Amino acid sequence: MSFGVYIHMPFCRRRCPYCDFYKKVPRAGEMEIFPSLLEKELEARAATGPFSDLEMTSIYFGGGTPSLHPPEHIRQILKAIHRHWPVKAEAEITLEANPATANPHELGELLRCGVNRLSLGLQSFSQRKLQVLFRDHDASDSRECFHQARQAGFSNVSVDLIFGLPDETLNEWLADLEQVLSLGPDHISLYNLEYHEGTPFYRWRENGRLVPLSDETELEMYLAAHEKLAASGFEHYEISNFARPGFRAKHNLLYWTGSPYFGVGPSAHSYDGERTRWENTRDFSSWRTALTSQSAPATSYEQMTDAQQKLEWLSMRLRLAKGISYDETVRRVGVARTNAMWQLAKETAPGLIDIGEAHLAVTPRGWFCENEVILRLYKGLSDEPAPEHRSGGNRSNIEGV
Repeated sequence: MSFGVYIHMPFCRRRCPYCDFYKKVPRAGEMEIFPSLLEKELEARAATGPFSDLEMTSIYFGGGTPSLHPPEHIRQILKAIHRHWPVKAEAEITLEANPATANPHELGELLRCGVNRLSLGLQSFSQRKLQVLFRDHDASDSRECFHQARQAGFSNVSVDLIFGLPDETLNEWLADLEQVLSLGPDHISLYNLEYHEGTPFYRWRENGRLVPLSDETELEMYLAAHEKLAASGFEHYEISNFARPGFRAKHNLLYWTGSPYFGVGPSAHSYDGERTRWENTRDFSSWRTALTSQSAPATSYEQMTDAQQKLEWLSMRLRLAKGISYDETVRRVGVARTNAMWQLAKETAPGLIDIGEAHLAVTPRGWFCENEVILRLYKGLSDEPAPEHRSGGNRSNIEGV
């Protein structure tokens, strides 16, 4: 069995007001000691399992802004990983980069370190949108960074875009899509803006400073992206992700297919592939203290119930365009519950689910109201009330860099 590792590098030059992931502006010396602390956590994880006998298929540097770190830090961390685990020759090794913090020399060094995939947080080519998001780069930085990544030798480059900002128009969004297609990326992740509780954007929405777009407008933007990218040769293989043939994100597929993964760094999540999840402390100082005192940095453990496992399986698989088969569902939950779910799917509003006798998948229109569709189908799997629906994994990409 194979697994992946997520490395949370929380440092940013400043905090974006829409982001609810753990990150911080570094104090003196914090970035310098970070790789050595990660080495300690990796060593402890290798010694305690449940990953000690598995082969690694993906490594993901997320944040925060991993590209703030010099390539020597990335090399040090990768060497530590290789000391403790066998890493597949074809392993995907991704690093998130901010166009404002990447430079040609360091991009080339990252490739030589072993990083073979870049995820660029472009977010938009509209200066207005970038200002609304308080980004520290402009559209010219994005284009230059992408071209520098290609010149450095990266043959696998993903880009992130965000839509659904206050006052955004469909034409403004279509212009973003046109510009990103002109670059020729291998993978594109698209996300609609969310107002996470505890963030400035959430407060500004509550006090009227920001007025969200209507659901109808956001749906129009989402479906327009689906049509435009599909027509340009991209496969819409997951709710928010599009890939050219052969360039699906291997790391995120681990999350969506229920494979094991673990995370290191403050706030990182882990899953043993069966029932157990855990999360590291969301505080750099506490995380550092735990590692230097030989304590576990994890502060939250969860043993999933049968009901949670069923909902997790259903929600993860229906994020993917391939959906689920009737036979696979029977093997997991039995004939009666499978038939009940198939019947509920047939009774769902037209256009949200593609269903046949042997297969079921959520359509792009259904993906836009994913929670409602999945919780409806879940009623066919269990007599219990649905547990809290969570999307799983460590991150959704747009919040970093």
